[in-house]
Amino acid sequence: MGLAVDAPRITLQDAGTGELREIRYADVPDPDASDSPTRQATTLTVEDGFAQSVVPATEVDPTAPEGGDVSTMRLPVTAEVTPAEPVDADVVDPSREISIQVGRPAFTDVELAEDILSTEGFTLGIRADDRGRQSTLSLAAPVEATDTGRVMMEQYLLKYTSLPVIFPEEAIGSGARWSIDTRVTGESTLLQTVTYTVTAIRGNQIDLDVSVSQRPSLGALDISPGTAGVTEDTPEQLTVLNSNTASSGSITVDLTRPLPTTGTVFWTTRVVYGGGPEDMRVVQDSTTAVSFDG
Repeated sequence: MGLAVDAPRITLQDAGTGELREIRYADVPDPDASDSPTRQATTLTVEDGFAQSVVPATEVDPTAPEGGDVSTMRLPVTAEVTPAEPVDADVVDPSREISIQVGRPAFTDVELAEDILSTEGFTLGIRADDRGRQSTLSLAAPVEATDTGRVMMEQYLLKYTSLPVIFPEEAIGSGARWSIDTRVTGESTLLQTVTYTVTAIRGNQIDLDVSVSQRPSLGALDISPGTAGVTEDTPEQLTVLNSNTASSGSITVDLTRPLPTTGTVFWTTRVVYGGGPEDMRVVQDSTTAVSFDG
């Protein structure tokens, strides 16, 4: 399956201090250099959870909780980078073709163990430029994968790709801060802003603090009869009253490697919906965490 990626909006808020330099990935192997990077082996852990409740308006807390109930996918992966050939469908001009192959996965829901294990060998392809801007994604399941396993693996890998580490065009230094605005899909489509702050630069090693903010792309929610807590008097469409995200995280990027080498980023977004004559609110919490250990 191939997916085009919407072009992100990158806004430099502070260029930082000290020696300023343009930060670019240098992970495409040089065939003439003996010390050129080849493959990166690491462990990618993705946590994902969604909860919805219907509560009285007077009992709603609009502040997102710091975490929630999640299912965890642990993926040993091997990443390899090759030069990218341009194609007409590219949104940006890619210079890198990143291939991420999944080893033997593990999942917290034992009832899905066989389905998840059937996806060993799943491959995620990312076409990107040397700043980290993604152009297209490709998802390829092994022939042995079950439909359930394939859908689950796609869901969790797309959580990872929704957190791209993109550097600004301008030269930056220590303390630099910039934001990346994108659109992400899941249980609902959200507009997402990721803010990166440089805490240290050591050659090719970049330490980043990360914060995430999300809000619904649509101002209303369509209600189906099967929604938990919904009564006959509930309107068919509710409007967004509030959205809030709690997040924290930090990662380390090695510019000679396609994936962050260490770190964790988590975020929980709470959206509160209301409308109609009822004094009730629909509260949705979406929780995600992405960790790198390599």
